[in-house]
Amino acid sequence: MYLEGVYFKDNNRHSEDAKYKVEAIKKMLFKFLIKNNINLNSYADVGCGSGEIIKLLGKDLKLNFKSLKILKGFDISPHVDKLKDEFVEFSFTDFTKTNEKFDLVTLNDVFEHVPNPGLFLADVGKRAKYIVMHIPLEDCFSVNYRNLQKRKIVSPGHLIFLNINSAINLISYSGLKILDYEYSFESIKAPSNIKTLKQKIFYPLKAILLKFNPYLFSKIFGISLIVIAKGID
Repeated sequence: MYLEGVYFKDNNRHSEDAKYKVEAIKKMLFKFLIKNNINLNSYADVGCGSGEIIKLLGKDLKLNFKSLKILKGFDISPHVDKLKDEFVEFSFTDFTKTNEKFDLVTLNDVFEHVPNPGLFLADVGKRAKYIVMHIPLEDCFSVNYRNLQKRKIVSPGHLIFLNINSAINLISYSGLKILDYEYSFESIKAPSNIKTLKQKIFYPLKAILLKFNPYLFSKIFGISLIVIAKGID
């Protein structure tokens, strides 16, 4: 599905949610980098998809961290060869089979598509100083009650269904050291979450619950988690 280019037959798939993911990541990542006085020279987005996230996040990183020189997007789908950007180099390559190393790697809704996510995370960790992950938490009432796993395995191709604890456990088992994590509050505003009439009607109530108790929200509706981790030396 990925290698044949079927998944990204439309190069812009998922791009409508990119700016909301970037805003959520920026809130955590910029604070972390400044607090720890970390300078970035290189940044790669692995499983870059439409390329919108590395374009947006890369632009903001370059504006705020002048040391950043290298921006690169990796994907195993051949559509990536068609992506163009002034500052980002796109590569139709399996990142885990390269000898390249980066100061920062992002994985945005990626490892739930991978058959062996623990091994994948370990391989990425060996090639990155720091890793930021945006992870959908779909082990929730909304998915389980409707038995949506069958549909999601087919499209969008999710192979595992996580909650906050299983996500943290998986990352830790892979050998990565978790440095910080937070729920992606901006994800509720993403276009994919307010498409239908029902979603629009319930949006105000969901927004209140998310603000009041994000954990309870994640168990009922699902949400995304942002994790910052240290790579494997």
